[in-house]
Amino acid sequence: MKNKPRNEILNDIIKDSKKFPEGWKAASGKDKKLFSTDYYIFNPNIGIYLLKEYQKNPFQVTGIGTKIARRIDDDIEEGINKKSEGFGIIQGNIQKIIKNIEKGIHPQKIFEEGLKGNDLGITMPVKGKASTSENTFNYLQQTFASKQKKLNEKFEKMAADDGLYSSYD
Repeated sequence: MKNKPRNEILNDIIKDSKKFPEGWKAASGKDKKLFSTDYYIFNPNIGIYLLKEYQKNPFQVTGIGTKIARRIDDDIEEGINKKSEGFGIIQGNIQKIIKNIEKGIHPQKIFEEGLKGNDLGITMPVKGKASTSENTFNYLQQTFASKQKKLNEKFEKMAADDGLYSSYD
């Protein structure tokens, strides 16, 4: 499996969501060893993506991801359904947003319409249920430990190069 930058993985997920708009699930949590926030995003028809990211500075999130499995076991899907709430990946078209604001549409209205599926500059192409249960997250980490080893190594190098693991001087 190929490791890709964060935005490329999100674009892959969005592209897959056009083929399969229903059935998306996710689980997230903190990888305490690498100081990353991890997202397992999957669809029974697509497989499982893993995205690892961190806040590089107040304005930038950086990360890396890969597709770690082509299918989902029933016990994984069952675990996600426990303690799950809605999630989505939001896309924005800044030119469209600005034009609508210039027309007098309030930014809150643009956002609310995007959540309803009406494109005024914001869309949510991927939506489903997500779990933030620590037990579910730990189970996924253990289940896919061998498949995410290369991704973890690449993430650790990227984060070290950015100074994430350096102490303040």
